[in-house]
Amino acid sequence: MNKFALILGMVFTLSASSVMACEDFQCAPAPKQKLSISNVVGVNPLAEKIANAIVTKQIKKEAKGKFSSKIESYNLKSLKQGIFKSLEINGRDVEAEGIYVSTVKFKTICDYNHIVYNDKDNSLTFKENFAMAYAVQFTEDDLNRTIANSSYGDLIRKINGIGNAYKIFNIASNSVSIKDNALYYNLRVVLFNMKQDISIKTDFKVRNGEIVLNDANISSGVLKLDVNRLNKLINYLNPLEFSMNLFENKNANMQIKEMTISDDKINISGIVTVDKDVVMY
Repeated sequence: MNKFALILGMVFTLSASSVMACEDFQCAPAPKQKLSISNVVGVNPLAEKIANAIVTKQIKKEAKGKFSSKIESYNLKSLKQGIFKSLEINGRDVEAEGIYVSTVKFKTICDYNHIVYNDKDNSLTFKENFAMAYAVQFTEDDLNRTIANSSYGDLIRKINGIGNAYKIFNIASNSVSIKDNALYYNLRVVLFNMKQDISIKTDFKVRNGEIVLNDANISSGVLKLDVNRLNKLINYLNPLEFSMNLFENKNANMQIKEMTISDDKINISGIVTVDKDVVMY
């Protein structure tokens, strides 16, 4: 299953036979017919409760962690058709595909959403433009556990492959630390057969929807490195950008709006959108 399915793909696998179910983004208008709350006392809340349980169960198939969800529907009939007013998903201590996140929060930004699930081919059809605001939080431990996985290790091996070819440079180990609301990228490198520990204090910013290095300086270590080359290296190894790859999908558009470091935790927020008529499998 693709990465975006972690958030949405299984959220809507509630078939009609069950309970159910950027900046220039514009919410779809609700149909002219009135979408009223169910007149049968207790039916709508019960349907929403069951739907929430199914959403949480399906998400847990794709990721480890503690999840909760909240669906607000118009009425039981609409819910069965994949029409709902809002959806909120919260996750804590999440791990998926070797990427670790302390908290994940998603919430729809429109009051009318319509997604149809086809159980024959296990597909999702977005009947209207769809968007969710998101907020994720990373700790120092999250980032270190993430960069210890094999996929991130591939980045290190590529760099070492170049350095080893000329027998001048090798990254022996790497880690991340967050101190006084600043991010430090720590490297142990072998340069001309000499080991050197380097701690690089970095400042990241959001540019064109991506997290890029804003400034970097060596806070410890005696090596003198070209700042421009240093920036390129850290951007290539950027653990935050690597972690945010979890939410990428060819059928969805992810925009990063803001990034802050507070209480030695990294907070990133933005919006994920899916265009009308997109079909996901």
